[in-house]
Amino acid sequence: MRKLLLPLVLALAACTGSQEPPLPALVAAGGGGEVRFYRASELQAGRATLVATWTTPDLQDLAYSNASQRLFLLFPDRLEAYPTAGFTESAAPQAPPTAAPLPTGVDCTGGYLRLGANRALVHCPSANRAFLFTLPDPTNLEEADLTGLPPGVRLALFPQGGVDLLAYLTEGALGFRPANNPTGTPFQEVSLQSLTPTELRLDPGGRLLGAGYTATDTLFLAWNGAGNPASQSLGLFPGPIRLALDPVQGLVAYGTGFRVLSPRDSGARNPYTAYTAAAVGQDGYLYLARGSFLEVYDLQPNPLPTFPQGSAPLGFTPSSLAFLPVQ
Repeated sequence: MRKLLLPLVLALAACTGSQEPPLPALVAAGGGGEVRFYRASELQAGRATLVATWTTPDLQDLAYSNASQRLFLLFPDRLEAYPTAGFTESAAPQAPPTAAPLPTGVDCTGGYLRLGANRALVHCPSANRAFLFTLPDPTNLEEADLTGLPPGVRLALFPQGGVDLLAYLTEGALGFRPANNPTGTPFQEVSLQSLTPTELRLDPGGRLLGAGYTATDTLFLAWNGAGNPASQSLGLFPGPIRLALDPVQGLVAYGTGFRVLSPRDSGARNPYTAYTAAAVGQDGYLYLARGSFLEVYDLQPNPLPTFPQGSAPLGFTPSSLAFLPVQ
């Protein structure tokens, strides 16, 4: 009997906690005009082992595509794509990028980047303009038609039938439509209770995930494009809410405090702590920027641990994080 139980115990142990051995990876932290790369396994142990620093003046946002092995950096006047095939736990060489300029006169300061299946979306709220680039390298710029969408809208890409549609979250509506044809099909829109929208992302499982706040609450929305969206109170301090997710490992809402929504609900945590950036890694860890510190939580234990298993000083305050598996 003991011989039969041993393989089962070992199998169960392999399914709990984070991956053993650890998945080789870097965490890219962007902010203050630079991108710093840290070894993920060291962050988990509470040590910020700096692997490389790229000087990136006026960096606005960054995102990583595992499918194309590209790190995308957004600047006020352009989008850059860097190949990461040569990255290791000890090196993040800055190879010449593919650069895609934004149209002359467009200032994307305060803009953000979202990656879809076939395109990248760049939204420049201050200019009230948005652009789509083909992937894996950003080429063939197309401007999205934002007619009828109010200031403060949050945008994402929503794939349907092999086409990346423009999804939007406003104060009172959630919907999608062709990026360059506001009256075209497919089109769907649902009304919402009034909220200030602060985030819209695509769950690769096929849902649109939104977040926002009212005067008294913070809300999370999930919608598959049909019927009414599911709505959930997050119980966090009212204010801007952002989302971090990995399609397999988990989903987290964060702002003033944070809440793990998947793989299981943690409830509201650290309600008086401001978090500026987050990433859910393919290794099953949550990386949370708290000012100049990076906290790391293992998402597998149930319940989620009260305290982070690692908290490392970075020496700067990142505004965006990305998890990069490496060789």
